[in-house]
Amino acid sequence: MEYGGLSIALSDLPRWGGESDIVGSYRARPSDFVVEEVLGYSPSGEGPHHWVWVEKIGVSTDDVAKQLAEAWSVSRKDVGYAGKKDTQAIARQWFSVPESAQPMPGPITEQIQVLEVSANPRKLKIGQLAGNRFQLRVILSASDGLADRLTRIQTEGVPNYFGDQRFGRSGHNLAAARRLAARDPEGRRRLHPKDGMAASAARSALFNRIVAARVASRRWLDVAAGDTLMLAGRNSHFQAKPDELEELLGRVLSTELNPTAPMWGRRSLTGETQATEEARVADLDSQLSTWLAGVFPVEERRAARVVPTELEWVLEGTTLVLSFGLPRGSYATAVLHELGTIVEAHARPSA
Repeated sequence: MEYGGLSIALSDLPRWGGESDIVGSYRARPSDFVVEEVLGYSPSGEGPHHWVWVEKIGVSTDDVAKQLAEAWSVSRKDVGYAGKKDTQAIARQWFSVPESAQPMPGPITEQIQVLEVSANPRKLKIGQLAGNRFQLRVILSASDGLADRLTRIQTEGVPNYFGDQRFGRSGHNLAAARRLAARDPEGRRRLHPKDGMAASAARSALFNRIVAARVASRRWLDVAAGDTLMLAGRNSHFQAKPDELEELLGRVLSTELNPTAPMWGRRSLTGETQATEEARVADLDSQLSTWLAGVFPVEERRAARVVPTELEWVLEGTTLVLSFGLPRGSYATAVLHELGTIVEAHARPSA
């Protein structure tokens, strides 16, 4: 998986804390990786849609939606959820089903259990969540500097890289984007819905490379006039004014604000200097960046840094138990990468 001849695989991207002597593995079994969805609100208790709080073990979110539809005799397209959760994990998340379903707490299969049933006026849709809470078990084979590294992650955060799963198994989503770009170099054709994952993968690949360039040059948290900054935990952003730089840098260092990088599009939403630097990286793979600029009239901005919330850790012999929260769209594997060389025990090939 490459962009402009440079790897965008998480394991190859630079760490803000520099090289780490920490080595370990995770996810030897689903119970080593627990993720719980945080909507940021609760179903109202009234309305025509049933909302069900589900625990799934070792099964994908899409498979759960299919099983719920079959169990309650509704159409698969009428089953809603806010976001996909890891397959090889214990995951708890909300699903919604229409009024015609008659859900009850209890098991659906050995791997799927309904824990709670409520009601809400509307169907649950993708993106309607605040974030996720994780509890991970990491088996360490080397742990020199562990406390210092975790403290730095807690106070300074980590590069908000996309995880490898964003690019599909063996990077097939990114490969699909390259095929689309080869057929339509200027991105003039309307993007078919089935190609959305490919376009997202291409944007994410470029985002990883731009953030990696900032980290490698030690400018990850710098603020210059015209740079676009984002309020932590929110999507609202603004450009830095020259007379506010000292104040804004202080707010970045206190984690109130984050620097941003683009999800690529034709029109930039940042100042000239930052846009020029980002275009330089984009031009490393002009086929993809030109296609993306045609497909997306305007770029989006994404935080280049994420700070795990309520980060806690316990070391039990050689087992590190980590718990923390992340906003939607951020990856627990990015936190593990900043910690050290932490590999998945049953990793699928990514390149």
